[in-house]
Amino acid sequence: MDDGVRIDAALLLPDGDAPASGWPAIMMFHGLGGSHNSLLTLAQAYVDKGYAVFVPDARGHGTSGGFVSLDGPREVADIRTEFEWLAALPAISDTQIGAWGISLGGGAAWNSAVARVPFKALETFETWSDLYRALYPQNLGKAGAIFSFAQSVPTERIQPELRPFVPQMIGNENLPGVRQVLGTRSSLQFMSAVTVPSFLFQGWRDFAFDIDQATDAYRRLGGPKRLYVGDFGHQPSSFPGPDLVHVLDLSTRWYDRFLKGMPNGVDTEKPVQVAPDPWNSKPVSYAGAPPVKRITVVSKGRSAMTERGRVVRTLRLPKRTVEQFGAPVVRITASTSTQWPHLVAVVTAVDASGRETILTEGGSLTTFGRKATTTSFRLISTGNLIRSGTRLRIYLGGSSTVQNVANLLYLKLVPEGSRLTVRTVTLTLPVLQKTISR
Repeated sequence: MDDGVRIDAALLLPDGDAPASGWPAIMMFHGLGGSHNSLLTLAQAYVDKGYAVFVPDARGHGTSGGFVSLDGPREVADIRTEFEWLAALPAISDTQIGAWGISLGGGAAWNSAVARVPFKALETFETWSDLYRALYPQNLGKAGAIFSFAQSVPTERIQPELRPFVPQMIGNENLPGVRQVLGTRSSLQFMSAVTVPSFLFQGWRDFAFDIDQATDAYRRLGGPKRLYVGDFGHQPSSFPGPDLVHVLDLSTRWYDRFLKGMPNGVDTEKPVQVAPDPWNSKPVSYAGAPPVKRITVVSKGRSAMTERGRVVRTLRLPKRTVEQFGAPVVRITASTSTQWPHLVAVVTAVDASGRETILTEGGSLTTFGRKATTTSFRLISTGNLIRSGTRLRIYLGGSSTVQNVANLLYLKLVPEGSRLTVRTVTLTLPVLQKTISR
């Protein structure tokens, strides 16, 4: 690179002689803590379809040199240099190069597109468009997810200027500084200027980068676009999911249309597709965002908790099967004679056998006082089939561990001596107008 750092990469070419114009190519960008090795199997699937695939180890990853700076300007400059190097190769088309990115790599792809690296097609998987809002919804950090991400990269490989922010991000400290760092690594505010044909693949149940990270970007994009929501993602999901064959078919058709110029109809079909859960090879397509209606359930009462305690309310839905899709909103009326600086809510489903499944969770900074006041906040945007007869539980407390000691998403504790009296709890669920899962 222009700063002397070496970037190592794999370049995979199809069998046979290159076309006169060169092979169309895809640049693939891996996730945090990964390397090109983690993508070679997927890369080969594109090579078998007639694409050259270039897979670099991002700086600070694999055998590349340099420091990780979390998709900042340095990584964007690297991608621009890699693009120019790839386009100059005789066997590669200099006009038909696309991008593919997952998680950190998806953020890199978006930020590079915003910086006008001239991709001709782009695909992102389980990534963010607004990194601060993804990790700090309502200004309360997902400490467990942030800690897990930080642990995936050795401290000595993190850019020195960023290292002081790591404990601050985990501890929910210096939020103005954290917001600035993560804001410069977010693309949402610039999406309307992105006209490269873009296909967004996002997971149903991803507690790091939820459905809204993709739907918000999709709404703003200025060029040809598609959105698929399926059975994969960060925890509690994984990648790839059971819908991989279908995902690869959609992905390849998108590249065929915009890198090979094949009129295959992928850009004229209904642009939004949602997979059923569990996967059954029958996704449902929509002309836009899936239409939803909202169901509101209320629990009234008066319950007190201390700093390590919890309040649990049971909520009963109408007696029919519904399919949540999107971000629920919880509304709590409470008071305190001490302090209670933040609140976490975890919503679970309890089936007839007593098995409990986390549907979503979230948290927010709060300003409760002696007089009962009401606060509301959005929970993680997910998708879940909720069968008739299922009971909902909502756990309220200072951290997500109040639901289960193994639930480590929200870990910041409220101060010793804190007390909170919870009164009315309201949960509003967005549900699909017609269920697609069984």
